Amino acid sequence: MKWIKRLAWLAFFAALGFGVRHAYEPQPLLVDSAHATRGELLVTVDDDGRTRVRERYTVSAPLPGRLLRTALIPGDAVHANKTLVAEFEPLASTLLDARSRAEAQARVGRAEAALKRAQAREAKAKEDWTFAEAEMRRVGALRGKSVITQTEYDRTVRDERGALLQHRAAQFDVQVARFELETVRASLLEFSTSTTDVAEGASAPSRRWRLRSPIDGLVLRVFERSARTLAGGVPILEIGNTQALEVVADYLSQDAVRVRPGMTVRIAGWGGEESALLDGTVRVVEPAGYTKISALGVEEQRVNIVIDPAGDSGGWNALGDNYRVEVQIVLREQADILLVPAGALFREGESWCVLVIEDGFARLRKVKVGDRGGLSSQITAGIVEGDEVILYPSSLVADGDRVQSRHAP
Repeated sequence: MKWIKRLAWLAFFAALGFGVRHAYEPQPLLVDSAHATRGELLVTVDDDGRTRVRERYTVSAPLPGRLLRTALIPGDAVHANKTLVAEFEPLASTLLDARSRAEAQARVGRAEAALKRAQAREAKAKEDWTFAEAEMRRVGALRGKSVITQTEYDRTVRDERGALLQHRAAQFDVQVARFELETVRASLLEFSTSTTDVAEGASAPSRRWRLRSPIDGLVLRVFERSARTLAGGVPILEIGNTQALEVVADYLSQDAVRVRPGMTVRIAGWGGEESALLDGTVRVVEPAGYTKISALGVEEQRVNIVIDPAGDSGGWNALGDNYRVEVQIVLREQADILLVPAGALFREGESWCVLVIEDGFARLRKVKVGDRGGLSSQITAGIVEGDEVILYPSSLVADGDRVQSRHAP
């Protein structure tokens, strides 16, 4: 019986010692963690942008006169040389003397020359588009035989789309030149009553003439809705084709120098599904910057970057003029590389480091960082795939501390 009592007392003191040791032993710190994985990394420069109609036209009062009430409202469809956008009655004071008539006739001749020049550019643009379309068909046939690379095919597709857009722009220029010719011809209109009749007090019936849309598109804005007398050149309404959109984003100049025409663009935050992205291509990085005051009152040098739509146009058709979007310009794209969340990295002197969880302890590892994306960073040395790293390590966690992941079972 004595040895049983001794064993009982021995077990009691062992349990008591274990309990005291466990009570005074430091508990592991709870941390957030993630695993180093291999995947794809996109290096992008991001900023806000807005859509705008590529070709917009403002219909203005050509001469001083009375504008009749405008029936159109924003969103109404208009057709070139068909839709009546405004009716205008020139004032009697706009009758032309000999000198003014000669000047007006000279403007008509200049407008006729501008129309012919626009028609010649439209013919040249059509020839370029026809050639680009044929070239795309030829390159497409070679692509099926694996003769050319995907990059060469994509470049040919881009050239064909650019030629098509240039052709459309040239067609718009012809329509505008024709509209401007009709406008200057209208300046030669006079009252049917002679000058003598007006001097004797006879009433002069007005010559009402009509302004028609210069292009096919939609009414974007109406500046003058009610009937009233206007001076020459006062805007009446604005017309544009919302099917020909572009995106302009103002980037910081230090980001803009890394962007080149032809780079791939992803458009997010445009109002579709959360994961829906629209494709685009950088058309031009404007050569001149400007100063902009940020929301914090800091002067920033900004540069406009213009982006053309690409790929499926379904989402683009849902957008209109001056809509806000989020622009992500892809600088580089790498696949099958080792990645860790950007929040796991911190500086230790001149080196980048991470804290790796090994057997319940935090271990400091110096790493070499490659490209850095928005949420992930490339690791070229220091850890391997599958290592568990601590996210957002605080000053409470040091090398050798006991830690436990919040996600551990």
